[in-house]
Amino acid sequence: MLKTGFDRNVIKRCFSRAASTYDGFSFFQRMAATEVMNRLWASGPLASPILDIGCGTGFLLELVKSSFPEVRACGADIALPMLRRAREKAGTQGSGLVASDCEALPFMDESFAVAASSLTFQWAQDSAAFPEAFRVLKKGGLFIFSTLGPATLNELKECYHGYQGIEFREAAEIERTLHEAGFEKTSVESKIIQMRYANFMDLLRTLKCIGASPPLECGKGLSPGRAMKEAGRAYAQRFPANEGGGVLASYELIIASARKL
Repeated sequence: MLKTGFDRNVIKRCFSRAASTYDGFSFFQRMAATEVMNRLWASGPLASPILDIGCGTGFLLELVKSSFPEVRACGADIALPMLRRAREKAGTQGSGLVASDCEALPFMDESFAVAASSLTFQWAQDSAAFPEAFRVLKKGGLFIFSTLGPATLNELKECYHGYQGIEFREAAEIERTLHEAGFEKTSVESKIIQMRYANFMDLLRTLKCIGASPPLECGKGLSPGRAMKEAGRAYAQRFPANEGGGVLASYELIIASARKL
């Protein structure tokens, strides 16, 4: 979760613009969705209906529907173009998609048996998003999600001094705010996943194409081009990939589960 405020209109605009390129660059996002799906599998038989909060172009929703075809599932996302892309991919199975903010879900209380989400809540304020997930869950309902931790893109923070890093919540803070929202039987784990990119610019291009382009500023006295070149050289020297060439970028993936009792 974000420690500070983040403009919801900016989030909507960035992800809306990335709808057409998202699937081609979201390799880490697919991994995160698979991690959530594995937790859903491990939880045992799933009750219906299931809500995918922040479904994007439908990675997790596709996994849920293919793994549990008998379960009714729907998805919600803040970016309408993302939902359109999800519907195009799903074809006749693309019903049940709703444009909405995870901080103000348009569903009645206790509407879902399961709420799942992958890489959405890092863009939200936990003071609103977690209580909303709690509200729409039935008693006994399961909440499983992935989000990003503070170690995400540490390499970029070190090499590009104009990078305005977003302060994501630590695992312990996430667990605490889950309890504050009313959840019980919480479990929160964190791990570092390293992804390889062709070079520094490939990393920035990937972030832009998935709608998560970080805010960058030039260092004092540097032009944008010079600042970028210096950051690229530093990144290549300090964080090279050992095999296959390119550079590495770290993501702290946090997986959490909780129950509404």
